Amino acid sequence: AEFDALPETHKAQIFFLDTTARKFLYEFIDHACLLSDGGWAPFSYKNYKIIEEFEHAVDLQENIPLLKKWMYNRSIPFGNYVFVLTDSNEQPLLMTWKMAIKYAFDLFLIGDTLIFDPTINWAVYNYHEGKLFFAKDNIYDPSEMERYVQELNERKKKYPQFRHPFL
Repeated sequence: AEFDALPETHKAQIFFLDTTARKFLYEFIDHACLLSDGGWAPFSYKNYKIIEEFEHAVDLQENIPLLKKWMYNRSIPFGNYVFVLTDSNEQPLLMTWKMAIKYAFDLFLIGDTLIFDPTINWAVYNYHEGKLFFAKDNIYDPSEMERYVQELNERKKKYPQFRHPFL
C-alpha cells in the first residue's frame, strides 16, 4: 500500500525481486565474502581498501537529513542501480541509488540492511544499532581461497586420514 502511494517516477526506479533472485543474491554475497559475521565490523574480511563509518540513530527523524547527506557524499551516481538486502524476510529490492537515499529512513528501519552495486566495488551496511558502514575499492581476490582449497585437497591426497571440516 505504501509503495502504491509513491509517485510513478519513484515506482519506476524500484523493483521487488522474487525468491529465486533472493536466493541467488544471498549465495552471491556469501561466496564473494562480502560481509563478515559481526554487525559492528561487517567488512572485517579486509575485502575493501577504504571503510568509512557514520553513527546515527534511525529512530530519530532529525538525523535523517544528516544520514542522507552522508550517503549523497559517497559520490555514487544517482542513476546506478543497487541491490538492497535485509536480515528480515523482506523481499530484496533493486533500485537506483537516488531512491536508496530518498527512502533511507524506511530501508534502515527494517533492520540490518546491505546495499551494494552489481560490481561489489562498494557496499553500504546499516547495523540496526545506529551505525552505518561504507566500504569501497573491493580488493577481494577469489584466487586466494581457491589456492587454499587446492592446498587442502593436496594435503588430503597426501594424508588420506586427514579430516578437514571443509572437505
